Amino acid sequence: MIILSKMRIDEFMASLLAINLSSSLLLILLPIVVIELGLVVFSLVDLFKPERRVVGNNKLVWALVIVLVGTIGPIVYLLAGRKQN
Repeated sequence: MIILSKMRIDEFMASLLAINLSSSLLLILLPIVVIELGLVVFSLVDLFKPERRVVGNNKLVWALVIVLVGTIGPIVYLLAGRKQN
C-alpha cells in the first residue's frame, strides 16, 4: 500500500512539473507566435495594396509564399519581393 501511494505522489509531482514546464514554454513561445502572426498580416496587407508592385507581377504566388513558408516567407517578401515605385 505504501509503494502504491509513493507511485501516485511521484506521478502527481511529475504532472505538476509538466504543467509548470508547459506554462513556462507557453510564456516563451507566445511572443514569438504574436510576432510571426503580425509579420504575416503586415506582409499580406502590404501585398494587396492596389499600388504595390511585386517581383514577377504575381501577387497570388507571393501570398502563398507568405502564408505557407512560415517565418522566412514574409521576410523574403519584405526584403526581395517588393518593387520600389
